[in-house]
Amino acid sequence: MIHTPKIMSDIANQQLILETVERVCASEFGKYQTDQHYNTVPRALFDSLAAIGLAGLSVPEQYGGMEASASTTASVFESISRFDVSPAIFVSVHAMVCGLISRFGDSAQKQGILPDLASGKTLGAFALTEPQAGSDAQAIKTEATISDGGFTLKGNKCYITSAGFADLYLVFARTSDSTGSGVSAFLVPASTKGLSIGKPEKKMGAELSPIASLFFEDAFVPQSSLLGPLHHGFKVALSGLAGGRVNIAACANGIARSALDISIAHLAERSQFGKQLREFQGLQFMIADMYQKLEAARLLTIKAASDIDAQKKGDLSVNIKLSSSTAKCFATDAAMSITTDAVQLLGGAGYMREYSVERLMRDAKMLQIVEGANQVQRVIIAREILNA
Repeated sequence: MIHTPKIMSDIANQQLILETVERVCASEFGKYQTDQHYNTVPRALFDSLAAIGLAGLSVPEQYGGMEASASTTASVFESISRFDVSPAIFVSVHAMVCGLISRFGDSAQKQGILPDLASGKTLGAFALTEPQAGSDAQAIKTEATISDGGFTLKGNKCYITSAGFADLYLVFARTSDSTGSGVSAFLVPASTKGLSIGKPEKKMGAELSPIASLFFEDAFVPQSSLLGPLHHGFKVALSGLAGGRVNIAACANGIARSALDISIAHLAERSQFGKQLREFQGLQFMIADMYQKLEAARLLTIKAASDIDAQKKGDLSVNIKLSSSTAKCFATDAAMSITTDAVQLLGGAGYMREYSVERLMRDAKMLQIVEGANQVQRVIIAREILNA
């Protein structure tokens, strides 16, 4: 394959970024994979990732960010997730918030907020989900009432990544337009009076990426907190979905890759009936199937990320809704299958925390649910194909 100098430069830059990411993950993550830090976002861990530019992945260079392509960003999250998916989740959500402010923010919001997000001084969180409004985001009930000089928020959000540890929340609330169905987006500092945080939820995985509820009791935010036009919050929310789904697919690939690597090493190390486990054909078939699923998932993810990059450059022929949903659905299902097989291949050891694959299996299940459950992704995929 012949690469132009520009492409060669991009490839070299991406490789340098990934090498740096892997070095930091290998040296830092183990410090925080303990009961003491679980259900927290260790600020020192976020700082170490911010120090190598990851807090500014989606922030324009003029505001101190890296402004990485979707392809590079996906590769970064795959690399992080090989070590632990949890930091990849809270950094991915932070990156989504940064990207939406970069796209929809006015000059004052960009200049006043993005530099601190890019440096890691501020951690961002995305607050859309409610008890009765998950995949059906249009059912949200949190209200934003126009008040003197701003808005008053009332309602609650649930399952919010980094809740209680984030400094800034991108909150979606129902406002009033001519149809009575408008939704608007607001930038809400954690210090806002009337905003309180629930206890972190106890969950089966992703221990370093806590989720909790937000409660708004007549929480006032000024007019300047409105992100994008009034009543156009769904456009803000939906515009971040494709990138978010590709990043989740990349996270799934990182988990799956780690599970496959551990399985291969185990089959080479352990013997039964006088032979290494890797000599048994039944187990070889399992490895072959795991590898095929991972490679297919990675190619779909690369395709989806490339589509997003192409659209940003003006190519309107790509369907990023279709490719991102396909990648997210296939990659997360593949990761669930691969990690389940990894547990089986390790036998009794696979059930023990010492060997990591049980954690990978628990983490993989989460990815089938977040950023739109895979059943919803299948609905989207079918509609895009049948209505093309």
